[in-house]
Amino acid sequence: MVVYFAVHPPHYSSPIAQNIAVTLKTLLVGLSFLATFSTGFVALGLTLVFLRSLFTARDQNPA
Repeated sequence: MVVYFAVHPPHYSSPIAQNIAVTLKTLLVGLSFLATFSTGFVALGLTLVFLRSLFTARDQNPA
């Protein structure tokens, strides 16, 4: 997505349209990075919890 917006910058004759296009581009790129890294951190946390559960003692009483 970032590469697409870098290769195809918005070109409008109206300054208002140019402003809106740049704002939407910034919003989309920011949200995509936020979603990507949030999902990555959740996956990392779940992986660490899984690994910790593999190496913890099994003598706990499951009640």
